[in-house]
Formats: sequence, C-alpha cells, structure tokens
Amino acid sequence: MAVYLFFDESGNLDFSSNGSRHFCFGALTLRDPGPLTAALTRVRYGLLEQGLELECFHGAEDRQVVRNQVFDALACVGGFDFDVLVVEKCRTPAELRDPFEFYARLGYVLVDSVLDRYRHLDEPVVVITDNLPLQRDRKALAKAFRTAIRDARGERPFSILHHFSAAHAGLQAVDYCTWAVQRKLRGDERPYRKIQGWIRSEWEAFGVGI
Repeated sequence: MAVYLFFDESGNLDFSSNGSRHFCFGALTLRDPGPLTAALTRVRYGLLEQGLELECFHGAEDRQVVRNQVFDALACVGGFDFDVLVVEKCRTPAELRDPFEFYARLGYVLVDSVLDRYRHLDEPVVVITDNLPLQRDRKALAKAFRTAIRDARGERPFSILHHFSAAHAGLQAVDYCTWAVQRKLRGDERPYRKIQGWIRSEWEAFGVGI
C-alpha cells in the first residue's frame, strides 16, 4: 500500500492589481485511488451517453451541469483527505514573488504539513502533479516535495510524477476541490459545501509559523 498525494494550484502568479486576489495550493491524499477513479469514470460515461464528450474534468472550464455531477460524486465517494493552503497574494513578501521561490517555499509548507501525518509509517509516497507549463516551476515543485518528503520520512521510498490531469482521477478531484475553495473566497460557497466534509485542513499563508 502507498500514500498517494495529488497536488494542484488555483490562481495566477500576477502580483499586480490585475491578478487574482488569492492563490491556493491543494493536496488530496488517499491510499486506494480505485473508488475515486471508478466514481468519476461513471460520471464521465454517463455524460457521454447524454452526448457530452469529455476527456477529463476541470472545475474552471466545465459546464455547470457537469460540475454538479462531479461534486455529487466527490461528496458520495469520499475516502480522501483534502488540505489547502490559501495565499492572499498582496501579503506575499517581495522575495517570494519569484515563481520559483513561491512554489518552492509554499509547496514545501503544504506538503510537509500533510506528510507529517505519515511520519511513522513505512509506505512509499507517490506524489502526482499536473504537468506545469514552465520547466522551472516544475523543478521548484520537485525540490519542495523532495525536501518535505525527506524531512517527514527520511530515506523511505518516494516518487514524484508530472502527468496530464486526464491520467488520474485524483488530479481532477484535487482540481475541483481547489477550485471550490477559490469560489468560496469570491463569495460562492455552493461548491465548497459539497466537499467540506473531506477537508482536513484549510489555512492561510503568512500566519503563525509561515
């Protein structure tokens, strides 16, 4: 058995007044991806029967009729923990506004917090992220994850994979959960309430200890 950690982010890295107010780092952890994969596969094929052809689910891009079914499936299947680190970007120190430093520091904070729960276990850790458009951002995340995993688990085995979201229901689920938090921050709590029962932690960056 392994610990699977699916990682996603929501928001943009424009720190001017034109950028998003918040940036969210989300992590979804589980040990058995099977039930979640089966649940989202059933939704996808059900939509296909209705004439809606989707390769995968994406919270910001899907139609509302699709979102409703995905959130219902997530609420019913469960079996995962979701943790989210919220950054109010105007509070970000100048030295962390470089994308490499931003990902490396805050990605570490979230992953280290999540993996601390598994500090005394010997299962391998499998970290899976969506493919990032910039190679340097990918390297920053990999650096943050490796450091966090070694801090929490010493030299126990782990792997870090960068795959397209269509390859993993876990990536699609963490995208939806992270998007739901962004929607709540903008005043729409309906998606958030669907997944609230599976939220393990939700906290703001640059508070105590960050």
